[in-house]
Amino acid sequence: MRTPRSIDEIKEQIDAVSDLLDSQAACSEKLGTAPPELVDLMRTLRVPMIKAPVEVGGDHLHLVDQLAFFERLSYWNPTAAWTGFNHAGAAGIAGAMLGDKGLEALFADDASPFLAAVSAPTGTFRPTDGGIVLSGRWKYASGVPHSEWILLTAIGDGVPEVRIGIVERSQFELHGEWNVMALQGTGSIDVIVEEAFVPHHLTFAPGAPIRRGGTMYALGYQGYVAPENLGFTLGVCQRFIDEIISYSQGKARGLDGRLADRGAFKYELGKAQLQVDAARGYARDEFGVVDALIRSGFTPDSKVTARLGGVIACATDMAVGAITTLFHFAGAGALFSSNTLQRCFRDAVGSHQHLMASNVAYDRRGELMLAVAH
Repeated sequence: MRTPRSIDEIKEQIDAVSDLLDSQAACSEKLGTAPPELVDLMRTLRVPMIKAPVEVGGDHLHLVDQLAFFERLSYWNPTAAWTGFNHAGAAGIAGAMLGDKGLEALFADDASPFLAAVSAPTGTFRPTDGGIVLSGRWKYASGVPHSEWILLTAIGDGVPEVRIGIVERSQFELHGEWNVMALQGTGSIDVIVEEAFVPHHLTFAPGAPIRRGGTMYALGYQGYVAPENLGFTLGVCQRFIDEIISYSQGKARGLDGRLADRGAFKYELGKAQLQVDAARGYARDEFGVVDALIRSGFTPDSKVTARLGGVIACATDMAVGAITTLFHFAGAGALFSSNTLQRCFRDAVGSHQHLMASNVAYDRRGELMLAVAH
């Protein structure tokens, strides 16, 4: 069995290929998906396996370490991080839930499989001998152009249940153009499946007993993806700050002198870094509490998931708000596609649009507070 890597080992591996990761960022945006060279780098880094149980060859990073991983990876390449958290989340759940025959199909020979995933149940299935027949269309399948499998959630056709089926590449089609303002390299296009047979060993029910890996895999969807999504946001926001520091040294607007010499810019720069640091620290503290519960054997409930949802919303607001203020100082030069600032800004704003970062979390927190007060 492969020895799981620590977060420090993994970050060292990322840093060792950081120049290569960085060099693929612009190409990914032009292609609308990860180029083969980037996919090879992700496979070398075993990105899909960082959340998978140790029993299937994974690193089984807990929430705090996942946050650090995705922050480091998105700093150097947002495509690798955004698609990577879809791959890692899917491989983690598959490794925790499938039986031995399913594991053999996905993880045999020390594989690091690229699985895309769509959690919204927008397709249907019907039972058949030996498995299910799956049909439907699923949106926002990040990383699916280079995926070997996809994990899809479907509602029973006349059967009152939900099933998750893992479909191999030959059984699904890709549709649509990924023409968006942000997250341009993620290839998050639609997947169409028509009457695909999925054997029982590649299906499971949400909420079924966890076979391996512990209670981290019992986190609700929002809690399970919290460190992935927020780690991505923190990484691109930190990259923006570091880039604008360098940019400001040589940027002058008209006769006003260097941007770096402006008092207003210095004020907002310092404030922005503190906001990102505060968002990171808050998330680490909250994720650390949940990690401790998980390691103790506690099964997370809906309150834990709701709490983590609030963490994503608040920390994302802080970090993205910080760089939004700074972006105005950069002027027209930051609008060119060759400027890393515009990419980081767009991707940060794009991550803020994700359902997981929705400010609906504030409504829920307020509702809970009112219920307690009543």
